[in-house]
Amino acid sequence: MRWRALAIGAALALGCGSGSPAGSSLTNTGAVLVKTGTLEIDRGARTVRVAGAARALTSHQFDLLVLLAERAGRVLSREQILDLMHGAASDPAFDRSIDVHIARIRAAIEDDPRAPKRIVTVRGAGYVFARTPEA
Repeated sequence: MRWRALAIGAALALGCGSGSPAGSSLTNTGAVLVKTGTLEIDRGARTVRVAGAARALTSHQFDLLVLLAERAGRVLSREQILDLMHGAASDPAFDRSIDVHIARIRAAIEDDPRAPKRIVTVRGAGYVFARTPEA
C-alpha cells in the first residue's frame, strides 16, 4: 500500500492524473492548491477560502467541492457524483441529497447562491464547476 501512496504523490508532483483544473498549482507541501478566481481550495489542509476569507464546509461537502473542481467544465449527473464519491454500490436513495450539499456549498462559496457562477446547474443533466466563474 505504501508504494501506491508514493506513486500517487509522485504523479501529483509531476502534474499527472485526473485532469487538474486550470489555475492549479502545487504548494511547497506537495498538496494541490486549486485557485479559480477568488476561490482557493487547499486539498492538503482541507480548507476553502473566498477572497482570503475561510469558509466552513463539512468533510463531505469539501470532498464534493474538490470532486467538481477537479472536473471543471464537465457536467456530472447526480449518479456520476454518487459513484465517484461512494462507489458503484451507493444507495440511489441518496441521489437528491446531492442537491442539498450543492446548495450548502453554494451558500459558502458563492457571492449570490441564488445566481451561482461557480457551481452551475445544467437542467436535466447535473452540475458543472465553471472554468471561469468570475467571467
